[in-house]
Amino acid sequence: METVSLSYDELAERMRITPHSARNLVRRKRWKRTVGNDGKARVSVPVEALTVPSPPPLEAPSPAAESGVTIARLEAQIDGLKALVEAERRRADAAEADRDRWHASANRPFWRRFALSH
Repeated sequence: METVSLSYDELAERMRITPHSARNLVRRKRWKRTVGNDGKARVSVPVEALTVPSPPPLEAPSPAAESGVTIARLEAQIDGLKALVEAERRRADAAEADRDRWHASANRPFWRRFALSH
C-alpha cells in the first residue's frame, strides 16, 4: 500500500476538511504518525484515502415542466403552514385565557378563594 507523508494542515487542505477533523480522522483510521525534521507531526496517509470521489452530476430539470409542479407543491405547503399557524394561534389564545383565570384567582383575597370557588 502506497502512502504519502503529510502534516495535519496539509491533510486537511487536501481533503477539504478542518485540521481538527483531520486529527480525528487520523486517530480513527489509526494511520502511522511520526515527527518530521521541522518538529511537526507527519501522518502516513494511504494514497487511496486522498482520492475524494466527485459527486454525481446533477440533471438540470426542465423549467417549464417543473414550474407547475413546484408552484403547486409550494402552495400546498403554504396552506399547511397557514393551518398550523391558525391552530397555534388558537392554542396561544386558550393558554392566555387560562393564565388570566389563574391570575384573577390568585389576586382575590385569601378567604374569597375558598368561599367563591365552589
